[in-house]
Amino acid sequence: MNIIKNWAERTQRRMTMMQRMIQRLDVDSSKIICDDNGVTFRAMIGRCRGCEQPELCSAWLDGKRPESSPQAFCPNAAAFEPYRSH
Repeated sequence: MNIIKNWAERTQRRMTMMQRMIQRLDVDSSKIICDDNGVTFRAMIGRCRGCEQPELCSAWLDGKRPESSPQAFCPNAAAFEPYRSH
């Protein structure tokens, strides 16, 4: 049962981080979700779950690495660009 619990907790942490990233980058999440029947959004979720640098992401989101750019560590940075509300 711990395997399922660990998977669920990791997924929750990553989805929280992805939501924070979407907000911080001023990304229109409704466009991502609706675009191509959600295929792009599901791909983003998969990349976020598989990210190997969650510590960098968390530090950046917490303002501890303001000099960094998400493009340096976020596997979704390029995918977010067309959906930003610049």
